[in-house]
Amino acid sequence: MMRRIALLFSLSAVLLSAWVTQNVFEAVPHLEDEVAYVWQARLLADLRFSIPSPPEPDNFLVPFVVDHQGLRFGKYPPGWPAALALGILLGLRAWVNPILAGFGIWLTYRLGERVFSPGVGLLAAGLTVTSPFFLVNSGSLLSHPLGLVCSAGFALGWLEAFSLPEDTPRRGWTLLTALCLGVLCLSRPYSAMAVALPFGVHGLTILWRGSRAARLRLAGFSALVLVMAAMVFAWQAAVTGDPLLNPYTLWWS
Repeated sequence: MMRRIALLFSLSAVLLSAWVTQNVFEAVPHLEDEVAYVWQARLLADLRFSIPSPPEPDNFLVPFVVDHQGLRFGKYPPGWPAALALGILLGLRAWVNPILAGFGIWLTYRLGERVFSPGVGLLAAGLTVTSPFFLVNSGSLLSHPLGLVCSAGFALGWLEAFSLPEDTPRRGWTLLTALCLGVLCLSRPYSAMAVALPFGVHGLTILWRGSRAARLRLAGFSALVLVMAAMVFAWQAAVTGDPLLNPYTLWWS
């Protein structure tokens, strides 16, 4: 029964967020961040990270889009623009965040259920889906709903992958957990660091006291996350020529 109500909350999140998208924001970007995200998404939809800077680039300003060494590119990491690019290619850009909102509510319920009880999970999901802050962000073109899905998915996946009895199969959970944290690294790197910190402490405990199987799972998880996180530096190298040059600093030194 609780899960059916949680599914109803998830569907409500999709519909309410879509209503905000269409009736409040009219399915167009309003904030400078949204403008840059959409600009980057259109570029990625064409399988490009950058384009040549226009003549007199200051006369063709796009908020948070940088001109550097003859190239024009967005300052944001590629994770969220890539998700928007998929929406653009499918003709569903306005639905990307509402759909993610639905997943976010479901994962919020599942996490509360896993850590506490079905009642607590349902309360958390219900409070989230009725939050104006949640609905406004889910109706926008910002990266926050993807961050919620990745954070909640990572936390839930970690608990399933590394907190179950040793004889429980968990390869799928380990892979899902790594993908969630990896995508978060590609979209909101500092958020990923903050979310991963307490689980990193648990990981050190596993290295110190865990079984060989648990250590191997942790090594595989860490390797996949590091590969995905390294893509941020590869992207920085592709657009700036320097893997350690953060494009944010090209907009604000």
